[in-house]
Order: sequence, then structure tokens, then C-alpha cells
Amino acid sequence: MRHWSDEMAHTLLRVSSVADWQSYHDIRRSVLWQERGLHGYDESRPEERLLHHHPLLLRFNGRGAGTTRLDNLRDGTGIARLVAVCAALRGQGHGRILDTMVKEYANKLGLHTLFVNAAADALGFYTSTGWGRLVHNRPQLLEQADECVPMQITIVR
Repeated sequence: MRHWSDEMAHTLLRVSSVADWQSYHDIRRSVLWQERGLHGYDESRPEERLLHHHPLLLRFNGRGAGTTRLDNLRDGTGIARLVAVCAALRGQGHGRILDTMVKEYANKLGLHTLFVNAAADALGFYTSTGWGRLVHNRPQLLEQADECVPMQITIVR
């Protein structure tokens, strides 16, 4: 199992254990469904466990702090899906750490470009961390999402 850590007790890991899967789904359900008044989160979606999909959990001091799933499109590009940081930890730099660690993880996979469908209320965050609006050539697997803005970033090797 690969881990990336920083000096501030953050660890990014590819989800594999039962406990990590539970934390991963708890964060996503809370942040991306319940906080938005949505229901029906399905933690058994087969997309989560595909070989080239990387469910990632950011831990802070040993506890789940944030998540994303990085889908490797196997052409040098990837899609960050359903990025989430626990409500109690927002505004403290954890999102920036998650963003940096995911870019490092993607780089180690050999990816040079990442895409994301950014929620409208997260545009300032993405812009401030180097992402730009995607104006053309949307990857086929980056679906059109309601109230989201497609964005991309080139990873410097």
C-alpha cells in the first residue's frame, strides 16, 4: 500500500481496509450528499473498485479528513472525482494539502493533466490552487454535471 505524508501529520492513502472504506464513504456521504440535501448515496458502486480508479483518503492525525477518487484514463490524464473535506476541517488548509498530495500521487502514476468538475462554490479554491476552466476538449468520461464547472490542471514533472 502506498502512502504519501507531510510533516503536519497528513497521509494520503489508496483505500483498501474495511475501516478506510468506511471513513471514505462516511466523508463523501456527509459532505457531498447530506450537506447538499441529497439522499441515496450508494457505497457499493462498482466504479469505486475498478483497477484504474484510485479511491484516496486523506488522513489528518490518523483520522479521515478528506477524499477523492482519481480515475487514471491511461492516456496521461486523470479525473479527480467527488473531492470532499470534512466540514469541521474546512478553512484550515486541508483542502490544499489534499490537492497537492493528489497531484503528487497522479504524477507518480505518470499523469500530466488532471480534470475535475468543480462545484460552483469551490471555484475560488480551484483557481487559487492552479486549476483553470476547461474551455474545450472535455474528456468523454468527464460528464456534464449540474452546477459544476469543468476544470483542468497540468502537472509539472
